[in-house]
Amino acid sequence: MRAKPAAVKTKIKFYFSFRSPFSGVALYRMRRLACFNQVDIELLPIWPEIIFGGHMDNPTDNLFKLSYVFNDAARQAEEAGLHTELLKTFAKNLAIPQDLDFSAEKAGLKMPAENWPLTHHAFLYAKDQDKGWVFADAVFNARFGFDGAAPKNVLDRDVLREIAESLEIDSDEMLASCDSGAYQDDMVTIAKLSEADGVFGVPFFVFESGQAKHVFWGNDRIETLYKVVSGSNTLSLFTADDLGVVQR
Repeated sequence: MRAKPAAVKTKIKFYFSFRSPFSGVALYRMRRLACFNQVDIELLPIWPEIIFGGHMDNPTDNLFKLSYVFNDAARQAEEAGLHTELLKTFAKNLAIPQDLDFSAEKAGLKMPAENWPLTHHAFLYAKDQDKGWVFADAVFNARFGFDGAAPKNVLDRDVLREIAESLEIDSDEMLASCDSGAYQDDMVTIAKLSEADGVFGVPFFVFESGQAKHVFWGNDRIETLYKVVSGSNTLSLFTADDLGVVQR
């Protein structure tokens, strides 16, 4: 049985990061689930000033977790009807070695510096142009190859420029706003807001009703999120057949 749209206009905070494959699948689904069409969804990119402090953990520091992330992200993307070649390749390349001495040190990947604030600031500019959803969708699509095309480095300014221009967003103004730090205060505000909401990973959803605060972590909690938001007594099942562009 398909879920009916929520009758009352409500608000959800949706914390995400372009670094996260789970965020990509969740945003793809949330944009296209008609039952959320009457819900005010606030998109909040999160990349704290202290990137991984007491409230967030870096999955690349833990090989066990990282291997699981890409295996499970591939499963979830496949259920949403997305191409999963890149995620499956990552998962295969991150197989846990059987001959490693795990007692010597924590197994993880040492990643180079990644300028995710650039991409998140670009998103905030697009959001101010009322194109936040389409821009975020396009960035995730490019990053993870969800359409089956070759993935692109969304930390590259030329790639961001290409995405912006494809959506009729002024790419010069967008990149200038990133360089000027115009959205730095916004990012700090979002980080503090995330700490108040107890965000420890992404995607992370927050729904407040009266004095109650309901929080959900993960793309696979979207059905439960909807159950609480709609006040339903049953848990809906959302499949790829339920997806169609509705959030603008």
